[in-house]
Formats: sequence, C-alpha cells, structure tokens
Amino acid sequence: MDSTVDTGTPERRRTSRRRVLKGALIVFQGGNCTMRCQILNISETGALLLPTDVFLCPKEFVLKPDVGQPRNCEVAWRKGTNLAVRFV
Repeated sequence: MDSTVDTGTPERRRTSRRRVLKGALIVFQGGNCTMRCQILNISETGALLLPTDVFLCPKEFVLKPDVGQPRNCEVAWRKGTNLAVRFV
C-alpha cells in the first residue's frame, strides 16, 4: 500500500480513514451546549469533521453521531472550515 496521499506528502495517520457523510452533534460544557456537524471521514482513532462553526468548537468535546456510539474527542488541528479530532 502506498504511504502517500494525492498531494505526495507522507501519510502520518496510524490508521486509515474511510469516507463517510454522517450527521452528528458536538456536545460540550457538560452537555449544556451542542453544535451540529458532518463527519467527513472516520477511523478507529479519529475523524475529520465539518462543524457549523469551527472557531466555536472547544478543544475537547463529545461527538454524538446520529447513528452510533458517542466518542470523547480532542482537537488535533483546524484548517479552514474543517476540524480533525483524536478519539480519547
């Protein structure tokens, strides 16, 4: 398997992600605040999200997919309107 992505840069993820398009909630402040998002891709260790407002997302939160189990997350990086998270 090739360890590069389309841009020719080395792949740094520990596990490969699969493309999905799932609705989810970002839940924070002890469950008192929520924000909608789309899960764009996901792996065993993390996901790429498209939140309603990337700048309002806290560093740590619970990701609750419309279908599936909630996951505790921490932000790995933010770029443009996307947000990458690690599952903790």
